Amino acid sequence: MSDYLLVSDFPTLADYSFFSGLTTEQLQKILDICTQESFLPGAELHKAGDVAKNIFFILDGSVEEELHVGDVVLSTYKSLGAGDVTGCSALLPPVEHTCTARAITETNVLSIDAEGLQNLFDEDCALARSLLLKVIGSLHQRIRTLEQG
Repeated sequence: MSDYLLVSDFPTLADYSFFSGLTTEQLQKILDICTQESFLPGAELHKAGDVAKNIFFILDGSVEEELHVGDVVLSTYKSLGAGDVTGCSALLPPVEHTCTARAITETNVLSIDAEGLQNLFDEDCALARSLLLKVIGSLHQRIRTLEQG
C-alpha cells in the first residue's frame, strides 16, 4: 500500500505519544499500511457521513474538527496538531465519519489504512491495546475540552 515508507524516514515517530512504546518492528508494520499526504488550508481530510477508510496521524500543521449531527454542526474543535489523530471512526462500526476534519494550515499526515490496522490488531494484541488506549485517551481529552469550552 505504501510507497515503502521506512521507520528510518521518520526517526522521531516513536517520540510522539501515540506511537511511544511500540517496537521498531511494530512501527514498520504500521508504516507498511500508510501513505503520506499533504493538505492545503481549507482542504478536508475527511467529511462527516463519508465512509471512514483511514485514520490520519498529523505529522505537522493544524486541523479543526466539526462535530455533526445530520446537517447541524454541534461544535468545532480547533486544537489538533502534530502527534494528534483524526478519523478514529474508521475503527468502529458503522464505519462512518462523525465529524469533518479540515486543515487550518498546510498539514502533512500519515494516512493509516483502517482495514490494514484492524488486521494488525488481530495479529498483535499488544499493538492493538497500546493504540486503542491512546485513541480513547485522545477522544476523552477532546470531550473534556469541549465541556470546558
